[in-house]
Parts: sequence; C-alpha cells; structure tokens
Amino acid sequence: MADGSSLPPPPGRNQSKASSARHVAFSETASAPSKVREQPYPVPDLDHERPKRIRPGCYACCAWCCLVFFAIVILALIIGFICVAIFHSYLPTIYIRRFNATSLNFTKNHNNIVLKGNVDFLVEFFNKNDKTELKYGAFKIKVTSAHIPLGSTQFSQFTQGHKNTKFLNGTVRVNKSKIDKDDADQLKIDMKNRDMTLNLGMTGSVSFPIGGIQFNDIPIISNCDAKQREIDFGNKAKCDYKIIPI
Repeated sequence: MADGSSLPPPPGRNQSKASSARHVAFSETASAPSKVREQPYPVPDLDHERPKRIRPGCYACCAWCCLVFFAIVILALIIGFICVAIFHSYLPTIYIRRFNATSLNFTKNHNNIVLKGNVDFLVEFFNKNDKTELKYGAFKIKVTSAHIPLGSTQFSQFTQGHKNTKFLNGTVRVNKSKIDKDDADQLKIDMKNRDMTLNLGMTGSVSFPIGGIQFNDIPIISNCDAKQREIDFGNKAKCDYKIIPI
C-alpha cells in the first residue's frame, strides 16, 4: 500500500495557489493603466463673480461730496432769504382806503341774474424808504366780491419819491350776466348789512436802486381784501404782496 500510491496533497495548498492567482490577476487588472486619459475638470474662475471690495477712500469721497452739496444748497437758500428780505424792505406798503359799490343793481333777463353798476375804490401806496425813489410799471387789477368777478382795470406807470404817500382812484364798470343765484343772494345780503368784501388782485412791477445797483421791473403781485364795515369806520385794509420769481 505504501509503495503503490502516493498521498494526495493537502487541500489547503491548491486552494491557496488558486486564491493567490486570482488575487494577482485582480490586482493586475485593477492596477492596469487606463488607455483613455481623462481630462482634468476645469476649475471655474470665480474672480469675476466675487464682489469687489470698495475701498474706504471711496466712501470718504462720497461723504465729502454729499456734505459739500448740502452746504451749497443751504448757502443758496440763506442767500435767497437775505435777498428776499432786502427786496421786501424796499417795497411799498399798499392799502385800500375806501370803496363804494352802492350803484350795483340786480336784474333778471330770461331767468338769468344780471349785475350792473360801478365799483369805485381808492388805493394808497406808501414809500417808507428814507432815500430811495420807487418807479412803478403799469398795474393790472382784477376786482371780485363774494366769488363774483366784477371786472378789471389798471393803474398807469408812476413814480413815487422817498417818504411819500400816493393815492390812486380806480373804477370798475360791472356788467355781468348769468350770475350764480347763491352768490348773488350772498352779495345782496352783504351789501344790505354793509358786510361786503372787496378783493383786489394787483399785478405789476417796481424798480429801485440798491447799493448803487439799479434793479428794474421786479414783478410783484398784491392781494387786498377790504370789508365795507371796517372801511366805513375809517380803517384801511393792508394788502399782502410777494415777489413772483422767488
């Protein structure tokens, strides 16, 4: 028995060689270099996407520009107010001394209310300047009462010396048709009770020198409201006015 056959090899030896062969083959397959060379993934350039930082010097420059701009605006406003105050100190004082509307009559024409008559008034211009002469352009005057436009007239050009008072008479010839009934009734009541209010809207110009510099045709607008009862007691109605361009 001992010389006729040989013992088989241990089972672990053949399995170890087969496993080793398979491991070597797998390793060689895994480590074999790839024939297709992959291109590297491009790295995006984020320099243009990142917000650029603003330097502190830019903020300082913008802040100074804003401060300078606001300073110029405030300075211009101050100069403007000073100029307005200077101009107003040279302008005259205007009053309504009296007015008379007793000749106004209401009639009816084909169910329309018609107002006819005359309105007379006296306007006072007082030049309060000690040494300055005032030269006035023509004044256009619109006359209304109780929301009813009565008519218009004008004052011609005139000159007024310093510390001088000048009185100008005006007359408006009224011929109005199709007057609103409520306005007409209100005006009738005001005239009867001596509570009629006369409004004068005057637009004109004035010229005068300041410090040797002549300022010509400065446009002004004046608004005057006078109540009949106060005028009857000898009071005069002061007019408000302003320089139009300012």
